[in-house]
Amino acid sequence: MRKTLYTYLLREQVPTVALCLVGVSFVLITGQLFQLMRILFSSKCSLGDLAQLILFALPKLALFASPMAALLGVMLAFVRLNGDNELIAFRAAGTSFLEFLPPVAGVLIVAAVLAFCNAVYLIPAANAAFDLKVTSLARASIPALLKEGVFVSSIPKLVFFFKSVDHSNLEIKGVFVQDQRHPTEKVTIAAEGARLIIPPDSKSITFRINNGVITRTGENLKEAQAVGFKNYDFSLSMEDLTGAVQKGVKSRVEMSFRELYRSMKAATDKKTLAYYALEFHQRIAFSLACVILGLLGPPLGSLFRRTNRMTGITIGIGIFLTYYVILTAGRGLCENEKISPFLAAWLPNLLCLSLGVYLWWKMQTEKPFILMGIARLAKPLRLFLLRLSRARVGQR
Repeated sequence: MRKTLYTYLLREQVPTVALCLVGVSFVLITGQLFQLMRILFSSKCSLGDLAQLILFALPKLALFASPMAALLGVMLAFVRLNGDNELIAFRAAGTSFLEFLPPVAGVLIVAAVLAFCNAVYLIPAANAAFDLKVTSLARASIPALLKEGVFVSSIPKLVFFFKSVDHSNLEIKGVFVQDQRHPTEKVTIAAEGARLIIPPDSKSITFRINNGVITRTGENLKEAQAVGFKNYDFSLSMEDLTGAVQKGVKSRVEMSFRELYRSMKAATDKKTLAYYALEFHQRIAFSLACVILGLLGPPLGSLFRRTNRMTGITIGIGIFLTYYVILTAGRGLCENEKISPFLAAWLPNLLCLSLGVYLWWKMQTEKPFILMGIARLAKPLRLFLLRLSRARVGQR
């Protein structure tokens, strides 16, 4: 009996979890490509380059998609079973709710192991390759800046104007640059000429500007400063060229577990230790989240039938978003040295684990949930308030 039950539940869960993983990953990849649109349109990006970007971004996106896919996939499987009254049939045959745990845990443990292997072996190499590919595409987009007689605003918070450009020598005549990257001041550069310098192994480019004036204007437009110069180097990093694509990407995401551990051991202050320890703990915690969040699926799926499937999906997405908000908040508090890296990484898992234990206990004992008890008290409460309001009207 148990072998038949376990086999049947495995066949129900595996396809839905796999389908949810593909769907969530596709959504995340689409969002990543929208961020890369500036490079894709400003450079000669081929379909092969696009495929490489997707391939390099996929391991990291799959790590974020795995816990949500586990939660939604298992929950939808149980929503289907509940909608066809199969869960009622199992319970009527003497099957307790805890007997559903082994096949559910088996699927989730496999998902967690795959996510952990992804975090250990694939993500560091894929992040490094993705960074190199984006940098090469950003370099390919540099000629799009060198347009004559038009204002070029493809780089966020920067505007360029070049009177004439010699593309063979990368020399420019008549230069105007407006820089608004600093929130407290606006910088304007006007010069006779410039030369573009692109170091082969550097992640930046430099405009070597000559014979010009730099004007700095304060935010309130009441203070201004003008400085003349003979030679001035105006540098742009690849992060500036790609806008928000590489913003926030840190070297620790390219490290393996061994490198993170060595960096933690070599840290000389708490801030550096927290910087590497947070990444170390988060990779493990996010992999284990496949099991913890996935265990919420059976009790949640047992509460909804097919007609209420969207309600269940909405609740599942809401739980994952709450998990991610707590994770992000913990990361910010850790970086500001308010809490430890361990607490920042593991607090969302501990909260979800507590919720999962509570839901499984309620389903096993078949006791009503708190919300159901409140719903039962709603009608008497409305009658009491109605009588109270009538009594007040009568007193008046």
